[in-house]
Amino acid sequence: MATSVRVASADRAWGIVQMYALVFGIAYLGVAILEDALGSSGLSIGGAVILQVQLVQNLIHWVVGLAVLGSFFAGENWAKLVARAVGVVFVVVTILGLFVEPLTGQLLGFPGALPASYNVVHLLTAAAALFAGFAAQRAYGQA
Repeated sequence: MATSVRVASADRAWGIVQMYALVFGIAYLGVAILEDALGSSGLSIGGAVILQVQLVQNLIHWVVGLAVLGSFFAGENWAKLVARAVGVVFVVVTILGLFVEPLTGQLLGFPGALPASYNVVHLLTAAAALFAGFAAQRAYGQA
């Protein structure tokens, strides 16, 4: 199974960790931009809070997006290091969000508990980052 993506315009291959960095970096920057565009109204679908704009959370999205996307351009070793760090931090945030909801919400700038949709996103981000940072090479035979 291939673990690289060939770029047509350059003689360079990107591994799984760099593809993670590209996709998640753009995604987190996209969320940060969307939060800025929505303003304080946020986004709800069917009564479920999908995106609730808070200054602290928005700043975190900008920082994570820039760090992860920047690691894509810095190369595979940096992408791996940043993926591992993001994965570990998001595991902690997920655990806090699940078991200490009001405190986590307040730390991230929410008036109450962290919305459940955020816990799901934090868990998925942690899983993807940890896989890209630790397991992808071994899982696809590049150890």
